[in-house]
Amino acid sequence: MSWHYQLMKHTAPDDEVWYAVHENYSSGSYTVEPVRVMGEDKANIKWLLEAILEDIEKHGVKDYVFDSILGRED
Repeated sequence: MSWHYQLMKHTAPDDEVWYAVHENYSSGSYTVEPVRVMGEDKANIKWLLEAILEDIEKHGVKDYVFDSILGRED
């Protein structure tokens, strides 16, 4: 199964808006929690941030819609 980084727009019940990066899978599902930027060294962090930026440019922004039954947003 393939995946990419996806910038997602979150909207809280009180209409507060924030953005976070998630892993988005070819099945249409994505991670409930945003990705963490962690690495073994500076070069690894730079590679990760560049990969995230490339995917944001390629895939844009999607709305994060929470599904309370499944415990995830669609």
